[in-house]
Amino acid sequence: MFNLFHKKKDTTKKKSKISKTTQIPKISQPGIDVVIDDLGTKATFKFGNAQHIGSRKTQEDSFGYSNIISSNEISKKGVLAVLADGMGGLSHGKQISEYAVSAAIRMFESFDYTLQFPQQLENMVMKINNQISENFWANGQSNAGSTLVAAFFYKTKFYWVSVGDSRIYILRNGGLYQVNEDHDYLNELLVKYMNGDSSLDIAKNHMQKDSLTSYIGNERLPYIDNNKRGLSLQKNDTIILCSDGIYNSISSSEFILQLLNDPQPAVEKIVKSIVKKKIQQQDNLTIMVINYN
Repeated sequence: MFNLFHKKKDTTKKKSKISKTTQIPKISQPGIDVVIDDLGTKATFKFGNAQHIGSRKTQEDSFGYSNIISSNEISKKGVLAVLADGMGGLSHGKQISEYAVSAAIRMFESFDYTLQFPQQLENMVMKINNQISENFWANGQSNAGSTLVAAFFYKTKFYWVSVGDSRIYILRNGGLYQVNEDHDYLNELLVKYMNGDSSLDIAKNHMQKDSLTSYIGNERLPYIDNNKRGLSLQKNDTIILCSDGIYNSISSSEFILQLLNDPQPAVEKIVKSIVKKKIQQQDNLTIMVINYN
């Protein structure tokens, strides 16, 4: 039986959410040129990131990239982008999210390029979780937790791994798609509904539907979501990593409008538009965008 962790969320006001599949126009942007094959073929990466504390007292989201300054370094090792959302209902949320991000980037530096990347990403998450659990697990329960999503770009492939309810989207050929699964109780309830053991109303209105079923700091870590094969990148693909403070607070149409900009202006405008709404109990906001051309 997995542990449920109930995140503190505003339930007094219904928020517009980004759907898992949203049509969005293509975009083309300049960036850093890197070599992606032995023939010297080049691709261009463009990066953007933005963050805001929202209405919280502390910023418990953390994020980071591996080396994105050196084109030679990216050509040789690729790029890792990591985002972690520390849990406000548990102690040490900021400390854990910062540790998860820094540990992921540190472990990425020792990746073995002769081994399978999906397994290495999964092992990375398990190691981080074990280290955090050993230090913060007491009296039979964890007092620290964080989500974690990581996207790894190497040559012409994209790999990802996630735990919790932070999200990874891919923007491709006019469509925006969520590629990872939310590890929340709602998914468990929907499985019961599809098996005929519950109703859709119960799933949608359950008091614990937003509770996480897997997160960094959970001793057992029941779920890790990742792609078992690298996803081939295509021209104008854009990968988006974000915390729930982003996708719970903006509509699809707003998201589409802002992503027409280059990555850095886009993320800044997305965060600014959410802050302007002055949503009650607005969660921390963090978003990262990587464009490949």
